[in-house]
Amino acid sequence: MNRKSPKISCIILAGGEGKRVAGQDKGLVLYKNKPLVEHVIATVKNQCNDIIISANRNIKYYNKYTNKVVTDLSENYRGPLAGIAACLPHCDHELVLVVACDMPELPVNLVERLTSDINNHSICIAAVDNHHQLAMVINRSLLASIQHSLDNNQLKLITWVASVSHKTVSFDDIPDAFINLNKL
Repeated sequence: MNRKSPKISCIILAGGEGKRVAGQDKGLVLYKNKPLVEHVIATVKNQCNDIIISANRNIKYYNKYTNKVVTDLSENYRGPLAGIAACLPHCDHELVLVVACDMPELPVNLVERLTSDINNHSICIAAVDNHHQLAMVINRSLLASIQHSLDNNQLKLITWVASVSHKTVSFDDIPDAFINLNKL
């Protein structure tokens, strides 16, 4: 990790139902002979200071990668916001990189690019072709805002992002960096 970079935690979201992959745990689906989550960890471990995995099953397996594996606070699958809300209290740092577990080609300069203007916004979110990606840096202080959305049954991540000060960071120069399991 670059010494000039801010200290940053990372939440890897691996707690979904896997509806689009016949109920499989997406993080454990093999890609190039390794589980998808291993590809994500390999990229973010040199960009972040601590890693938290949001998982609602296969907890023992995910514990091989970090001692911070956190389940949603509700037994119902409520999406990425629920995973983020459950994990934020376990983050060691104010800035938090949030990424999905099924993006094996993340850029090695993801944090650098997403934090370049974080002092002026609460969220900096990656986009390709004006489509937001599940890769963003947020401030840990946004937990109350996330909880408010969850309490009001507003579960769409992008709706929550749009409700707070945010900046879209273009990654049009490397569009394949955010290829996910749905497109592999």
